[in-house]
Amino acid sequence: MNLLNNYIRYRTILAEKKEIFDLLDKVDSYENDNFPPHCLKNVVMLLPWIYPSFGGITSAMRILVFLQQNNCKVTIAVMDENGVKEAKANAIKCMPEFHGEVKPVSECIKNKYDVCIATTWQSAYLAQKFSGYKVYFVQDYEPEFFETNDFSLLAKETYSFGYHIISLGKWNLDKIKCNVEDVNGKFDYIDFPYSPSEYHYIPRNYLSYKDKKTIKIACYIRYNGRRIPYIREYMLSKLKNILEDKGFRIEIYFFGTNKHFKFNCGTNLGKLTRKGLFNLYNNCDFGMVASMTNISLVPYEMLASGLPVIEFKQGSYSYFLGDDTALLVDFNYKTLYDGLCDLLDNPEKLEKMHIRALEKLENLSWDKSCNQFLNILKDVMV
Repeated sequence: MNLLNNYIRYRTILAEKKEIFDLLDKVDSYENDNFPPHCLKNVVMLLPWIYPSFGGITSAMRILVFLQQNNCKVTIAVMDENGVKEAKANAIKCMPEFHGEVKPVSECIKNKYDVCIATTWQSAYLAQKFSGYKVYFVQDYEPEFFETNDFSLLAKETYSFGYHIISLGKWNLDKIKCNVEDVNGKFDYIDFPYSPSEYHYIPRNYLSYKDKKTIKIACYIRYNGRRIPYIREYMLSKLKNILEDKGFRIEIYFFGTNKHFKFNCGTNLGKLTRKGLFNLYNNCDFGMVASMTNISLVPYEMLASGLPVIEFKQGSYSYFLGDDTALLVDFNYKTLYDGLCDLLDNPEKLEKMHIRALEKLENLSWDKSCNQFLNILKDVMV
């Protein structure tokens, strides 16, 4: 067994080493002269891959489609050179309005662009090879995706490249300014939005929660550290046991990950379409998300559909939406149990939470945020 474990570990080391070597091989210098564009006619965006239902990719493509609708020729440069055919098909599934080109990075490097948009720390390194004004669309503080290692340090280095950073929400900028000493370049942010047309509110009777004997919880879960999947599954397992001992029926629906993964305390629905998500939210009583780094779209969508949200005090939720629009808990399942029981006993609190949440969401939309992105680019033109 030790021999097998050592072999698996060694294969992981070789794969990680190759990833780092291949990336650094493409970099000539960390020095960048970022000259403002004269026009916005030709824009390229670097994406690692394109998968439907992948939030970060969808958000980036919303930006690109909006630029396309405002008379920009848009191109997606796919970093996975072997996955371009699949990426082309998935781009249409992900964003049917997209009519631009999808090409491998190696082909795009030869072309001339007015603006080049990096979307991940890896793509920020590759962007150095591209022509055009360098924009870094930052959707999260990526060094925290890793333990302190080659990957986290290289991710952190990208904020010192002198690119024009446009952050999805202000939280990322605060993290960068607090953790990176030699930051340079321009900084802007756009509001963290959601799509009101896709997740509209269907009235629900919060006062009826007092009489509920079956509690349905939708839990967004992905197997990466910033979503604390193990802590949440443990907490929900303990919650289920306690409430069922008290005569309740608890139904937990996990979504957002591989459908074949098994959970101790609920049903795995896998990755859902927008319609599937909306139906799930409207059929559940609570939604649980863990925004331990930058907030995700999911709590916005849950709140917009009227689903009460369970989030974590230690994460970024309250930075965006305050501490009075959701049930905020720590990592102790007893806190979750006490908070949930309080809301079931006093459902008028849910109604007040919903009103406050709608006030936060009132002026948010992708149209507004994409327009902010476009105006930021127009403001730097010479």
